[in-house]
Amino acid sequence: MSSHRQFFAEPLKQFEKTETWTNVKGRKRTRLKIADIIDAIGEAVTQHTPMLDTISGELLSDALIRWAPRLPRLQGLELWDGKPLEDELMHMTMYENCPRFKSLTIYKWSSEDRDHKLSNFIASMRPNSLKKLVTISDVGAAAKTYLSLNHHGKSLEDLKICVSNDSLPQLPFLQGCTAVKVLRIEDTHGVLDLEATQNDAFLEIVAWLSKCENLQHVSFNKLQSGAAIITPILLEHKIQLSNLEIDSYILKDHKTLHQALVHQRSSLRCLSLSGETDGMFRDDLDILVDSLKQLTDLRKLWLLLPEVLRDEHVIVIAKDLALLEELYVSGLELNDIVLESVGSLPHIRNVTLSGISKFTLDGLLDFVSRLGVGNQGIRLTIDMADPETLLSDEEQSVVREVLTQKAGGTLEYMALRGTHNYRASSNGC
Repeated sequence: MSSHRQFFAEPLKQFEKTETWTNVKGRKRTRLKIADIIDAIGEAVTQHTPMLDTISGELLSDALIRWAPRLPRLQGLELWDGKPLEDELMHMTMYENCPRFKSLTIYKWSSEDRDHKLSNFIASMRPNSLKKLVTISDVGAAAKTYLSLNHHGKSLEDLKICVSNDSLPQLPFLQGCTAVKVLRIEDTHGVLDLEATQNDAFLEIVAWLSKCENLQHVSFNKLQSGAAIITPILLEHKIQLSNLEIDSYILKDHKTLHQALVHQRSSLRCLSLSGETDGMFRDDLDILVDSLKQLTDLRKLWLLLPEVLRDEHVIVIAKDLALLEELYVSGLELNDIVLESVGSLPHIRNVTLSGISKFTLDGLLDFVSRLGVGNQGIRLTIDMADPETLLSDEEQSVVREVLTQKAGGTLEYMALRGTHNYRASSNGC
């Protein structure tokens, strides 16, 4: 008996949905019809669980029309495909039967005229009822969708969207959405510099965000003008950010961003910076380091900045960040003296030292000796160890054993190999 037949034995037999097909050799094969299986399970579940508040998965286009009347407490949809949102009968059914609905996540959507269809659904909802909208990929949301979101301008608090070359300049249509607290904008193409090519749209986005006085979390991914957009926002007295993630920027061109970070020092808890460091002079680096060391309330700091940070920079930054719990640093060359500073941080529990490192056995043992109660469960990652000073397997074992005994911690230790990917997302902010 095949594994799927075992799984769909009684009492699950009713959910077994298969189809038969013929391969290139003329042999008949059977495969599961996943969408139909999900639909059958959903049909059964929704008949017996009126308290259900979230539906997640790949749904048939008419599934929500059938299920919504049974789900008066439904609050969220997480759709693998946006196609179920296309039927206007579904809009009416959701409106009449799901008064608590407030959260929508869409993973993909490939239909024609998606912007119009998504905007129609959003506009069909009760005014100021949508609190969260997330698109995991470019689902075609553009001007019409952004305009319809103003229908929820006082309720929309969590907005995470993927944009394209076409939809990025249309973000100013969101100007009425001033209740946003969490904002993530990911540019799927990552090439359009709004500040340089469409300055009016750039200025309107800045004006919109300046009115979002409750803004707390901002993440700009592959957004070429992200650093320039956020700089004046950091200077707004009424805005207090707790989390900020910026990548894809040229550090030497954004000294004002680094200086503006200090204006958020009382609220900022998580900071991730990732960008190109070519052409940086000493003054540029000094400005960055001077700002970072003043962010004394930080809990997480990610610096994915290739080949600029040296021992003295990391030491200066870490010295006053006593509340730091997580640190990721890429550097030009890192030595034992860095371990002294990092090991003395009383709350640090996750450390990645990604610069070319020359740490010795004695240096790592000294690091472990400095750990205290607040460092229990610490994870230390060294992923670019210089092959010329590489610890032997026996030495690595010694460090791991002592680290486990002292703090219940773990060590990941890897040699430098080829080109390191500094642009990896931190996932920290």
